[in-house]
Amino acid sequence: MKTRPPVDQDLLAVIGPDAIIEAKRRLAMLDAIAYAATRMMAGDWRDHVQDFLKRLGHATQMSRVTMFEVHPGPDGHRVQSCRHDWADKGLSPLSSDPRYSNMPLSDDDDPEHLGEWAEKRERGEIVQAKFSETTGYTRQVFIEHHTLSFISVPIMVGRKWWGFLGFDDCKEERGWSSEEIHVLRTAAALIAGAVEREQADEKIRLSEERYALAARGAHDGLFDWDVKSGSIFLSPRLHEVLGLAPASLSGNIDELIRLFVKADGDFLRATFRHKFERREETFDIECRYEPKPDATQWIVMRGLIVYGAEGPRRVVGALRDITRQMEVQKRLSDAERKRANLARYFSPNMVDGLMQTGGRLDEARTQRVAVLFADIWGYTTISAAMPPMQVMALLRELLRMFEKAIFAHGGTLDKFLGDGLMATFGTPKAGPRDAANALACAAAMAEAIARWNAKRRANGLQPMHLGIGLHHGDVVLGDIGSERRMEFAVIGDTVNVASRIQEMTRALNIAVLASDAVIRAARQEAGEDAVREYGDSGEHELRGRTGKIRLWSRAAER
Repeated sequence: MKTRPPVDQDLLAVIGPDAIIEAKRRLAMLDAIAYAATRMMAGDWRDHVQDFLKRLGHATQMSRVTMFEVHPGPDGHRVQSCRHDWADKGLSPLSSDPRYSNMPLSDDDDPEHLGEWAEKRERGEIVQAKFSETTGYTRQVFIEHHTLSFISVPIMVGRKWWGFLGFDDCKEERGWSSEEIHVLRTAAALIAGAVEREQADEKIRLSEERYALAARGAHDGLFDWDVKSGSIFLSPRLHEVLGLAPASLSGNIDELIRLFVKADGDFLRATFRHKFERREETFDIECRYEPKPDATQWIVMRGLIVYGAEGPRRVVGALRDITRQMEVQKRLSDAERKRANLARYFSPNMVDGLMQTGGRLDEARTQRVAVLFADIWGYTTISAAMPPMQVMALLRELLRMFEKAIFAHGGTLDKFLGDGLMATFGTPKAGPRDAANALACAAAMAEAIARWNAKRRANGLQPMHLGIGLHHGDVVLGDIGSERRMEFAVIGDTVNVASRIQEMTRALNIAVLASDAVIRAARQEAGEDAVREYGDSGEHELRGRTGKIRLWSRAAER
């Protein structure tokens, strides 16, 4: 250790020996602080605090130097504990004494009430005491530790009281100059700075840990792209998401983009160019990745674009596998498409039932059903004199009225045919009253058109007449078409016969005509009540068919 030059005698005579001693002590204290600063701020301050306290003790010529920390106690109230200390030869250390751990801050039984010294320290004030001035418990402590003088300097971290440095002099009662106290405050500030840096580092570590855990829990792979150089940081988790070996990507943005399906990769580049030009800060882009033939993995890239004066500097974000999400979305979309397709033909209750079984009808099969055709007579003549929008409104009103009757009787609306329609009963599954329901539906439609015509006449409008034809027999039914357009179809001779019977309503000027097959089936299902409104109209030839067929008619208001 270097020795200092002797003190000039003339200077000694001018300022006095006490001032010289104080100056030397203050200089030694500053040396101790400077020595500790280079070490405590470089690494873990706890590794160097013991040496720091020892050097402070020698520099201040104290007998003991302690460092207390204020912290929550076992019961949640604040307490103080001696964490580190240095003691001169012959004196016992305090940090290993359990009595100086979890010490209350109060002078009474109320843990919320701070004692006199604790209140001063919390305000950031210096506490000084001499043995001759002490009384009570404080005097007992001084006697136990042979303390003649004491000073404590609070350690304030972020404007909060974290703890204090305590200095005991067991050799003499003494005071401290303002210059010495200033140096001691510097020592406390050094420790406060080290604690603040530790707390900041811990917050950063926890933040990084939370982000890493959140990213991993969310199955996110992180990336950081330096736009100017083209280099990119790719986290290990990103390689996992893509099913790649760790560090298998070299760290170039183009190498990552080339992994995606070419069309999506081109779209990704174009999107970034567009956003760079407009200085947009966020992005959310979905791409397909094919790790092996016939295997498609959906990836979403989300993040932030950081700009400088000359343009984009960094693109930081996360990459996530959304394959399952896209599969669920596709299933939902398919289900909605199926529901919409089914709703074209079936009542809402039947649609719900079909959707519970997957929303797909059985394969094509033969089934006995009742078929109903309806057509509006004179619609073309009446609509010719109407504006196009009124024509469409009139047609929608009529068909909505008929649709309501069909669904109310458990029917299936097979298709609209201009100003007419085709409906079936017993599809997609046969029921116990299919023929009877078809006859009841025809009656309901005839009554509905009669009420509608009454309103038209009251408004001075020309009425319209409805012709309905029904038949019962075997048909072939099932889905036809492709995934893009699937239709439920009912085909067969029974359909053709029902259509021809409907044509006969014009020739015979009868609103409802039913084949003998429908009448027999309805009578068998529901008895005579189901057919009591129908009368035998004899046998008739149908267009395009050989032989005759017996028809039954139902009178209806016009």
